[in-house]
Amino acid sequence: MTGQPGRRTGGELTPLQRAGLHTAAVHPEGHLPASLGDSDLRALAALGLAGPLASRSQPAGMLSRAARFRITGAGRSRIVSEPLPRVYVVPCSSAKSSAPIAPAGEMYVGSYHRAARRAALSQLGPGDRLVILSAKFGILRLEDHILRYDLRAGQRGTVSGSVMERQAHHLALRAAEVTVFAGKTYAALARQVWPDLAHPLSRARGIGDHLAFFAGLYASAPEGSPRSTHRTRERFAPSASALSPARA
Repeated sequence: MTGQPGRRTGGELTPLQRAGLHTAAVHPEGHLPASLGDSDLRALAALGLAGPLASRSQPAGMLSRAARFRITGAGRSRIVSEPLPRVYVVPCSSAKSSAPIAPAGEMYVGSYHRAARRAALSQLGPGDRLVILSAKFGILRLEDHILRYDLRAGQRGTVSGSVMERQAHHLALRAAEVTVFAGKTYAALARQVWPDLAHPLSRARGIGDHLAFFAGLYASAPEGSPRSTHRTRERFAPSASALSPARA
């Protein structure tokens, strides 16, 4: 499908619109993620970068997982010159909140997770995203509510690569510059979705090296980053408890 003649294709894109187009460009059928809202989809269509799919029987709407738009030829040409979204991935932890259900950002309380997450937050720039990689539930946003569970990556029941690929598409993260702040087991899990990810801890010799790396990133973060706010310092301050076994 190509863009319609006469439509302008040079308008400014939001980070989510850009991420959605990148994700659609690597989808076999060019589908835009269903998580993009109506306003984003209409804006991309108005620019000639996306076009509606033939009507289907699936329910429509922002919360539906049924695709409604696909990238156009103009969209594919445009996205070549647009930067990939940057995504930081941190691991879950075996230490969890006592609540039976909670947002992912509140469920994981292990000190390794907290240190990795604080370091990732310190690196976020405009449009960058932070996600948690859960051994059971896959790719999670901080606000995603999950049930309490007991499972480590590599054990029977670990989330599959195909599930994570669908999640990454839905969240407009399938094509991205991904950095993993975790041990080798979680980096290997993430590579099922992002084979070319960056893993700065790949040569770290132990947990001490991991924590030193995280602390160095946090200490050197520029003013205006999340670490500079009082709320972030309070919520993600390292604890004296034992490190989470889910680190490797």
